[in-house]
Amino acid sequence: MAIAGNNRSQKQIIMDVVNELGFDPVDSGSLNDSWRQQPGTPAYCTELTKEELTEALKKANKEKAPFLRDKAMEKFSARFSHKDIVNLNRETYNS
Repeated sequence: MAIAGNNRSQKQIIMDVVNELGFDPVDSGSLNDSWRQQPGTPAYCTELTKEELTEALKKANKEKAPFLRDKAMEKFSARFSHKDIVNLNRETYNS
């Protein structure tokens, strides 16, 4: 799970909670960098491993994100399963 924040000690508290809940926390930088985990980016709703998430955050493209977000939303349908949506996000955002 990607964690962004400006206060290092407070961010560490959240990362510790995420870890206690059974997820691998990834420090995704400051709040200014939090766009890297928003809709239209490779890290958004793709259920990646810690290593994959770290790479996805690096690959994020701020200019492409709105286009990719809209592209994914056009494809969403009520008949998609959770797995379908995760796969669609991975395919779209990692293109």
